[in-house]
Amino acid sequence: MATSDSQSQQGATVPDREVAKLVFAAEVNEATYTFKTSQDERAPVYVALPTGVRANRVCVMGTVTDVEDVGTDDQEYLRVRVVDPTGTFWVYAGQYQHEALKKLKKIQPPEFLAVIGKPRTYKTDDGRINVSLVPEDVGVVDISTRDIWVFEAARRTLERVGSAREASPKVAALAREQYGHDGSYFAHVAAFALQNLLDGDEAATELDAETIEERLEEAEAKGDDVDGEEPEQETLIED
Repeated sequence: MATSDSQSQQGATVPDREVAKLVFAAEVNEATYTFKTSQDERAPVYVALPTGVRANRVCVMGTVTDVEDVGTDDQEYLRVRVVDPTGTFWVYAGQYQHEALKKLKKIQPPEFLAVIGKPRTYKTDDGRINVSLVPEDVGVVDISTRDIWVFEAARRTLERVGSAREASPKVAALAREQYGHDGSYFAHVAAFALQNLLDGDEAATELDAETIEERLEEAEAKGDDVDGEEPEQETLIED
């Protein structure tokens, strides 16, 4: 399963299958604005990440806390709750995600799960916009793999916070307009996730404490340097 971020940005040629971005739940759940870069009906749908880049696919990992069939008597439709140090991912799989569905049916909470999938937005009955993941591939992982993902997701988050305005200025400006902030708050989210690693079971991870602490110091310094504020609860959405 791929775990590295795509380097393509708005305006670049869109490959058939973009590399998945590593994103924490806190950021995925705020990425409620979607757009296309082409009028072609087959063009990929992107979410604007609050840290200022676009994402068509994401790679996430976390602890499965619940698996529920919310479909009908005739058709299975699984809803899987996956928790990382920053929040909750909601993964939905039905007949069109056949391979992922077969794997998810075998999951036993609280196993650690890796998911590569596409973010999708939907409107609730009360008018809120929520984000879920449509899985392309899933797999059970061990705690060491999950911890490495947390570390790498924090690194990628900090990279986006530090470079999105220059690397993808159009998407960064769009995200700031839609969400009301520049995404720099997520440096603090990365710091929180790294602190969670330090507070965990050192014997269960291949990462040494010094390496994590160095990244944590970077996250805290970047969080202090940036001019962003904590995101507002409401965001502007275009249908």
